[in-house]
Amino acid sequence: MAMINFKLKELDKISPWGQEPELSLHWFGLTDGDLWLTFGNETIYEYTKEAIDLWGNQSPYNDYPLSRFIEDFTELFDKIREPIPEAFYDLSTDLKKFQSRTKKWLEKHYTDKDNGNDFYFDVYDTLISWVHARTLSSSHLNYGPQLSFFRYNNKVRVVWDTEHRLKNGTPVWTAKSGSVEMEYTGFVQKIKSFGQSFFAEMGEQIRLAVEKDWGKVELDKQWLVEEHEGRIDEFYFSLALLEQEAEYRTDWAGIKKLFDRMTNEI
Repeated sequence: MAMINFKLKELDKISPWGQEPELSLHWFGLTDGDLWLTFGNETIYEYTKEAIDLWGNQSPYNDYPLSRFIEDFTELFDKIREPIPEAFYDLSTDLKKFQSRTKKWLEKHYTDKDNGNDFYFDVYDTLISWVHARTLSSSHLNYGPQLSFFRYNNKVRVVWDTEHRLKNGTPVWTAKSGSVEMEYTGFVQKIKSFGQSFFAEMGEQIRLAVEKDWGKVELDKQWLVEEHEGRIDEFYFSLALLEQEAEYRTDWAGIKKLFDRMTNEI
């Protein structure tokens, strides 16, 4: 079963960017389509029927140019490849508990008007940095879910927070917050399989886009072909990082010191 699933829109269903008479299209826009992730029995980026009805969505999934997901996800690879200490990997089994405790600690110190800001940036932000550096926020979506990726040796845990609700209390996403653990090598292979499928289908998308008469819509077809090749190179360069030893090492001793301080103070 694929972990990263997608369906590109047909060219005639992709809306050009801009306003008439200045309409244009580019590689990013041509990646428009549906995206959903599958972990066990949960489907991430799948809207509930209530959310679809409220917003008038035409798709039940993340309906947005897939390039945004690829750019944001690959940006995390340098951090994802770094194994984290076992103690912090254990914390990721209940990430909400860790985040609740750090928030409580922040509130405790933020009441001090003299050093509240210093505490936030120098202490709190440093303590939670190992989570944020490995989290895909999906901030471009309404109530976008957050996914975090933590590696320990040849294991990786994926944690997702999807329990966002509409004003009437109805869930936005079909998936409940949860996590899954898998072999790291298998995780990398699933990303590689996605890349192979995506760029193969985008290759066909580009071929059709070059053949199509776009009328008044501006499209630099030569640059489109060149950018596609460049995007392929960028993706596989990033993917290769996942199979290499991390060059940068997080200051785990410093974070552990802050964690112990928090534990003593709350």
